[in-house]
Amino acid sequence: MPEFITERPSSLDGRRERSTRSRHAIARAMLDLMRETQSIPTVDAVADRANVSRRSVFRHFPETNSLIIAAVDMQRTDVNARFAPRDLSTLGLPERVRAVSQRLGRMNEYITPARSLVDQFRKDHPVIDDMLKEDERTYTHHLGLIFRDGLEHHSAEDRDLVLQAMVSAAGWATWRGLRKDQFLSVLGARKVVEYTLCALLTVRPS
Repeated sequence: MPEFITERPSSLDGRRERSTRSRHAIARAMLDLMRETQSIPTVDAVADRANVSRRSVFRHFPETNSLIIAAVDMQRTDVNARFAPRDLSTLGLPERVRAVSQRLGRMNEYITPARSLVDQFRKDHPVIDDMLKEDERTYTHHLGLIFRDGLEHHSAEDRDLVLQAMVSAAGWATWRGLRKDQFLSVLGARKVVEYTLCALLTVRPS
């Protein structure tokens, strides 16, 4: 019987690895350009930044939407790596509030360039909307765990309300408003977030 010549596993693995590197480089170029220009870059600009051909961009991402989604997902990965929550269990409540406010301030400042742009696409892109909603659920869960003892000062029926107020006070939309609409510095905006979280956690309802 004749033998059929097929590609060796090492050749296939090498091709897959090159394809993965190209896809990653294209998504990284898209994200970096979005952050730098706060606009959706052209395919030519992405290809030039990633050092690939236009054809390669379209081969990996046939539609611009899929490339935007890949860039959003890459920023989420970046944020998880850069701003991973740390153990604050040994800190008192004021110190925890300060640490969380500082971390969220750095994180919100970092994501703002691309997030401001992505927010415009959220309504018409269910995948992006789902990704951002997942991030918001995770963020809410972490705040609830970190400040569980502070929330216990409130009645059971009020805890969810207070937690949602905390999520709103420390969230990206509020941060953007403090920085863009109220023209506060990074330090000034962080102080507002810290003050608001302290007030929500320590003021007991009458």
